[in-house]
Amino acid sequence: MIVSTGGQAPVEEAHVGLGRPLRVALLHGRDDASRRVVARVALAAAARTCAVVPTDDPRSFGELAQSFRDAAPDVVLVGSDQKGVAAMAELLEALRLGCGTQQPAPRIFVIADPRVAEELRPPAAGFPFEMSNEVGEIVTALRAFRRGAHKDLTLRDELIEDAARSLASSIGADAVVVDVSEASTSCVLARADGLEAAHIVPLGLGAAADHVVTRAGLDRVRRWLPRAIDAPALLERVFNRALWPGALPATEAALSLEMALAREAIAHALRDAEYAGLDVAAMRAAPALLVTGRAASFPRAAQTLLVAVDGLEPSGMTTVLREPDEGRAERIALVLSIRPRRSATVRLTHAGGHMEHRVALGSFTLLPISGDIEVSAKGSPINGVGHGGALGVLIDARGRPLLLPNRDAERIPTVLRWHATLRALPSQGAA
Repeated sequence: MIVSTGGQAPVEEAHVGLGRPLRVALLHGRDDASRRVVARVALAAAARTCAVVPTDDPRSFGELAQSFRDAAPDVVLVGSDQKGVAAMAELLEALRLGCGTQQPAPRIFVIADPRVAEELRPPAAGFPFEMSNEVGEIVTALRAFRRGAHKDLTLRDELIEDAARSLASSIGADAVVVDVSEASTSCVLARADGLEAAHIVPLGLGAAADHVVTRAGLDRVRRWLPRAIDAPALLERVFNRALWPGALPATEAALSLEMALAREAIAHALRDAEYAGLDVAAMRAAPALLVTGRAASFPRAAQTLLVAVDGLEPSGMTTVLREPDEGRAERIALVLSIRPRRSATVRLTHAGGHMEHRVALGSFTLLPISGDIEVSAKGSPINGVGHGGALGVLIDARGRPLLLPNRDAERIPTVLRWHATLRALPSQGAA
């Protein structure tokens, strides 16, 4: 993987991987704060959540113990406040019964006030026990677990976060990086006051393609396809794709499927981020979006652009870049997400002059304007300066959230029209 922040910036190559799988169980109190903190740590550490158990779980003690035994977590993240100590202690007793013979024993990380953590130490006797109020410290420890004996391994999620910081620093504003690879999907927001990261494993458009269908559902993947296909045939294609890691799409149908999987992987990562209390609205409003991984390696830049816009659903004026694993970052388009009540007028001033474009509700238009562009709009709060990139300016007035018709007879022509606007498919002409 290569990460750069501009056309002339120095390039750094690194051997990148996801490390060994990390299975975590999340134990939290009845309040949203404790639920969010353990979920946030799991997302930041690219952990695979194998169990989520609140203190008001209605199952019996024996059933809870069996569920922990079946989950076989490597790590247990515990979030609790003083009011929930007694109930959390009972969950830890169930954990001890269920995983007491597990080798190696699960490590327990308590994210709480030190006094609360000390009260939870006795019921966790026999397990490695650590406590901290610093999310960053726990994430670092979990990443060390994933590296195992490979101390020099650069974790993919760390590299994505570095790219987000570099991009935000170079533009002096918020930046978001969306990465969809064979087996993982990430959404990382870098801002002046820190970083918010959601790394979902396994979830991708290759070896983990079946996990996208498992989480999102087959219909949510199928809705993005510009051609009709029945559910059994689509399911067979998805599982065949998962059996061939690293395979490149050889047909337009295979390419359309990968684009559909990438959209749903991004959307699911955002849902997980929202569940953990991350600022998804800020991710969508960031003025710069960098797409990396397999989603950035589609044959045409228009394909990356369409996946990014449909999956992330930007909410303002966004400069979109893409950076394949073996390449440099390139600006591909300036996206204007406009939600007019009926219509709006966008004024674009650039090196070649200026133009006005009337935007109707529901429209999706690409204007071939490159270079620096000053944007102002009547009937929309969109204004500022952006860069048109290789494709130009994409004006997206389809609305947020993006809704698709339910019936194939209406949905397929709509999706096909969006693809045609960008010439995203080979059958629609040269890019």
